[in-house]
Amino acid sequence: MIGKLLDRRYRIIKVLGTGEFGQTYLAADTHRPGYPQCVVKQLRPPSNNPRTLQIIELIFKKKAESLEKLGKHDQIPQLLAFFEEDKEFFLVEEFIPGRPLSADIGQGNPLEEAVVVSLLQEILEILVFVHGHGIVHRDINPENLIRRQLDNQLVLINFGPIKEISYQLMKTQGQSSLNGSGEVNTYVPLESAQLHAPYGDDLYAVGAIAIQAVSGLSARELPPLSASNGTKGEVAPWRQNLKVSGEFARILEKMVHANPGDRYLSATEVLADLRKLNPRPEGVFAAIAPPTPPVTSPPAQTPEERPRPALKGSSSRWRSPVSSGSLLWSAIGILGAVGVVVVLWLFLAQSARHRVDRLKTTGLELVDRGDPQAALEEFNQAVELEPDNPEAHYNRGNVHYDLGNYQAALEDYDRTLELSPNKTNAFYNRGLTHYELENYPEAIADFTRAIEDNPNDADAYYKRGLVYYELLDYEKAIADYTEAIRLDPQQANLALLNRGLSRSASGDKQGAISDFTEVLRSDRNNPDAFYSRGRDRFFLADYQGAMEDYSEAIRLNPGNPAYYTNRCATYLNLSQYDKAIADCTKAIELDPKDGTAYGNRCIAHVNLGNAAQAVVDCTEAIQIHPDYAKFYSNRGLARSVSGDKAGAIADYTKAIQLVPSDAVAYSNRAAAYADKGNSSAAIADYSQAIRLKPDFDRAYHDRALLRAQLGDKPGAIEDLQKAATLCLDRGQASCYNDAQAQIRQLR
Repeated sequence: MIGKLLDRRYRIIKVLGTGEFGQTYLAADTHRPGYPQCVVKQLRPPSNNPRTLQIIELIFKKKAESLEKLGKHDQIPQLLAFFEEDKEFFLVEEFIPGRPLSADIGQGNPLEEAVVVSLLQEILEILVFVHGHGIVHRDINPENLIRRQLDNQLVLINFGPIKEISYQLMKTQGQSSLNGSGEVNTYVPLESAQLHAPYGDDLYAVGAIAIQAVSGLSARELPPLSASNGTKGEVAPWRQNLKVSGEFARILEKMVHANPGDRYLSATEVLADLRKLNPRPEGVFAAIAPPTPPVTSPPAQTPEERPRPALKGSSSRWRSPVSSGSLLWSAIGILGAVGVVVVLWLFLAQSARHRVDRLKTTGLELVDRGDPQAALEEFNQAVELEPDNPEAHYNRGNVHYDLGNYQAALEDYDRTLELSPNKTNAFYNRGLTHYELENYPEAIADFTRAIEDNPNDADAYYKRGLVYYELLDYEKAIADYTEAIRLDPQQANLALLNRGLSRSASGDKQGAISDFTEVLRSDRNNPDAFYSRGRDRFFLADYQGAMEDYSEAIRLNPGNPAYYTNRCATYLNLSQYDKAIADCTKAIELDPKDGTAYGNRCIAHVNLGNAAQAVVDCTEAIQIHPDYAKFYSNRGLARSVSGDKAGAIADYTKAIQLVPSDAVAYSNRAAAYADKGNSSAAIADYSQAIRLKPDFDRAYHDRALLRAQLGDKPGAIEDLQKAATLCLDRGQASCYNDAQAQIRQLR
């Protein structure tokens, strides 16, 4: 199925999952601008019996119509399409980039009760909407709850008639909710196999998720949830050693009760009981992020660099001339009708034309043999003999272009078009020359004229796309690359690669990744595609994926320092500091002026406690890029760790001078002032950091500790409460718990 085009629209990219009656795929919608990603779910009927297919089709359409209504909710993917093809049924829905809840719970770290209550409320509020439309999800579990990357909101996925029809098919085949190995699904009550699933089954699943979150246990480690709590007075195994309030435990117990009749009947009922608990800080549960290094330079060769587009096209850089035609020897036939002087003039003219044609032919042969300098001498003679010959100027312009003499090439193309205004190839080649001379508006005008003369000229669209990219007009660049791909799909990889760069620069990282992936589908030996996809994965915090792509790029082209620099930055974010140092060291060996490599190696040394070496590396980075504020901030951090607080303050001050809106630099300088005993300066800097970044929980926390040391307990508690709320908003359980512990100590 990979690469297949479904419904003449949806190009399958990869398999996301496999079920009993079909698969789920990631696909690209080729009918929408930018080929956005979507999810395609397949239902493969167990038989081709016409009656069975008819029943499935009726259920499929009815359920799909219901799901269209659900898509109006912001936390449910939109249903985009449903169709039948080759006796299989397909559903297409919105793709939600983000992080599954399974990455944040059941990992051995119990979450604070307040965080889990907030999580429960968020899920249940979605279910109020779902159940209000008479729909049961049937498969709520941590994998089907995605923390959306765009806004950190929780999204409930994997709805659909596929689930409903699969459920019906399993019933007809005598299957239960047990999987093939007989293992019980933690999120499905035992009796669900015998009863039509009521809304209580979804609520049971949410209760199981909450128990998993508050216990820190994985689904496999959890004891049976409804095995024992049906007996009065008996404590369910999952409640033992669970550190939650009695009220919350009773809510969870009712959600997963062994007796279905004793469970909650609606999500609204559960929410009502949750609201009776003690007031909790407002906010939503968010993905728990791993520790990150202090500051990481951006994944680029230099701090502000934008990748250059690939310049090669699917044809030669300049276009060769068309033959000038046969010589005019027929003119000799009129000798008897004219005077001797005219005959002599014609003879000499024919002789000169013949010499010019021979010079042009010889020149083109020398170009083919790779001797442009000798070819230039031939074309110079041709122009001298016949100054008004457009082909002679055109050919000489091509050779000047190959030799890098762009101004001379431009003059020859200008003369060519004066003599032959409709010569399309001269417009194209002059466009190339203007591009090299960075005369971008003129280049666009020439490529546009070439396109007007030949609307199917894929190369002209491609080259104009390069110019629009340089002008930062990414929308027009993307449109031109897309047209080039349409016109010449067999030679589309360079246009795909450059369209990916334009999408990335415009902020469409997912679209860019799709383009780079498409290139790699046909060319697995393209290091630029791996490198470019790695950059965008890094930006989207997919550090593992970025590391894998950079590693492939290095395997294919081990001499490119940028590949090592960027993998170094990725290893930093994966907390693999020794590997980061090795990669940055290799980048520096290949390019001793790679300031970002020095800067990132500085960060790695700081995290390993090598403060002295970190200072050396950050100093080297500053010498290469003296106006880059992050390098001063990082050196300040290294100096602070080494005990040089005065040096750290000087570096943070320089960083602030370069970027006055840098809240982190103010916060770091505040810490250095506090260490030196200058509390008033520290308070002032923490306050400025908060003004610049009102959601800066760390600045609130550290200002609170300083206020507590100064005896300002009310101010300290106020700051800690604000820090706790901000931590909870971001789902950072550890900093929330720390702030709460500090508040308890102060009280």
